[in-house]
Amino acid sequence: MPKIRKEDKLPLRLTQLGKIYRLVEQFEEISRIDLSKLSRLAPATITALTRELIKEKLIVERAVQNTESRGRPAIGLCVSPFYWQSLCATLVENRFELILSELDGGEIKSKSYPLTTSDLVHLDQVLVQYLQQFLFETQHELNHLITFSIAVGGELDSKNRLIKLGDVNLDLDLESLFKPYFKVPVLVTEYFQTWLMAESTLGSVINCDNVLFLQLDDVINFSVLSKGKLLTHQHQVRSHINKMIVPKISPLQDLISPHLADLERYQLQHQVTHKAIYSLITHYFPEAALAQSEIEFLCQKANAQNPQAQQILHYVADSLAYILMNLVNIFDSEKIMLSSSFLSAKEVFLPRVNQTLKANLGADYPHVEVITGRYEWNTPVVAAAAIKQGIYDGSLLGHFIKH
Repeated sequence: MPKIRKEDKLPLRLTQLGKIYRLVEQFEEISRIDLSKLSRLAPATITALTRELIKEKLIVERAVQNTESRGRPAIGLCVSPFYWQSLCATLVENRFELILSELDGGEIKSKSYPLTTSDLVHLDQVLVQYLQQFLFETQHELNHLITFSIAVGGELDSKNRLIKLGDVNLDLDLESLFKPYFKVPVLVTEYFQTWLMAESTLGSVINCDNVLFLQLDDVINFSVLSKGKLLTHQHQVRSHINKMIVPKISPLQDLISPHLADLERYQLQHQVTHKAIYSLITHYFPEAALAQSEIEFLCQKANAQNPQAQQILHYVADSLAYILMNLVNIFDSEKIMLSSSFLSAKEVFLPRVNQTLKANLGADYPHVEVITGRYEWNTPVVAAAAIKQGIYDGSLLGHFIKH
């Protein structure tokens, strides 16, 4: 029996409303006639749907001067920038970030709260304390909240309960934890998923159908867009490449994961993640242990042209390029979208990845390149991507639009 998608269970009107909202967002100041053409819905249906979206203050009308005639200005539709707000959180191994923004991505207020290893022992209490503090500080700015979303920078299991942050595994139901503090829906996602949504719908690969998405940080997240469709597992947008083997390409590997047997030692997860690279950083830079972020310390050194730091980043880049060569050959991809903390030394890291990848691929794939996203870490657009997806497919609209 085929799996029933969430949007298939919704009333048709909600999915139509979500579709029209998405078109208005993508084509700002679009006319109702053009909406009818793009959506293939009758003009009368478009009139009714846009009337409802305007009533709910999700879109607004704006006069657009027609330069070809002196007649009455045309009326275009655009996303309402001021009424609805989104509150988004991002949870990673060393911090908890909160952003209050307008629905069109304009930031109202944001704050980053540090997390220590001891905080992870009673993380539920720490997160609630920080949330309450933020809600108190924004009580005068907070109006018409559409939802609260939290994205986990590590991994979530299929039930959104088991969380992996760096080396730490936690059993924490984030939806139940935060639900008492809101009258609106609480959405829990992986940060990788929200980033992928933002880049594929509004970002750097909006018109590309064959893309590899890769996040390299304390964990490795990977997904494939093939012929315009995401290749997904039953419950997750991620695919696993953790156990792909990195060949012996650098003397630095003698210092990485020496306690593991070779079969595990040369797996990608034990060669290029934060944990793997920490051993190289502390070997060459013992003082890095005092830094708030050892990876940031490494990137700063590399940007200052320190040879050891650049050698470490070149090793990570070469290892990554070898794995990407295999993945490009498997999926015949046109672009590779990379998100990584190593990009803090972008001018050192990214050219090396592309140079090595091009050499590995040869003449078969002359135009394939690794690119960075349009959106930086935890910008409001990325943080709110899960919320936008809930509007696009209509599932979130059902909470406040009567049908």
